[in-house]
Amino acid sequence: MKENWLGAMQADQIGDETLDVARAAGLLQQQIRSAGLKLRESTDFTLFEDTIRATEDKYLMEDFSTRFFDLHGTSAFWIGAWDSAGEPVSVQAAKLEDLRDRSLGQYWQQQHRRIFVDPGAHAELGEDHAHDAFFMRGKIVYHGNLWLRRDARGKGLAEALTQLGFLISLLKWSPDYLYGLMAAQNAKKGFGIRVGYRRFVPRGTHWITPPGHIRPDDWLVYSNHNDLVTLARTIIAEDLE
Repeated sequence: MKENWLGAMQADQIGDETLDVARAAGLLQQQIRSAGLKLRESTDFTLFEDTIRATEDKYLMEDFSTRFFDLHGTSAFWIGAWDSAGEPVSVQAAKLEDLRDRSLGQYWQQQHRRIFVDPGAHAELGEDHAHDAFFMRGKIVYHGNLWLRRDARGKGLAEALTQLGFLISLLKWSPDYLYGLMAAQNAKKGFGIRVGYRRFVPRGTHWITPPGHIRPDDWLVYSNHNDLVTLARTIIAEDLE
């Protein structure tokens, strides 16, 4: 009888969690749309690449390129925002890795070597990656390729858009962790905490000789499952104030 009661209570908690996350995601969408932007979520990464080419930066991360990965709707999505003229204002992407058999640090050793080192002999990957990465296992979401047009910056949209990506990831996959790699300067200025990350490690991936387009000073920034749920409930609480 006690086990049945505990099971029912846990199910209620999960249900409340899902409702809170969905409500917070709705509040963020209202904020973004009130700025005159149209949102679209997609799992078509060919369209993602086309959208990236229409931005001023035109920067496509290898992690979200169909040249390197098979990106499917079950494990990857992207969100775009467009202005009233149909011009892209923001893009971001996320993908899920099931790392129950290895740590995130071990995953980096395999994938970064495959993507960056083997095709280009000038790059050399080290082994002294972020300490926390070697303890992170389970369902892990990588969030990246975040871009916001210059004229839209400084208006709170970066925070709202990024948090929306976090919460959509939480609703889709209920991950154990969600992480990104952030330039040290941005992390030190507090950008990571403003967009929703709650844990910071002053070393991301360790490069002895980085590829030409990769920053060697990135930080691992991440949140665990409970951090993301707390983020959603904080958004709701701030809306009620």
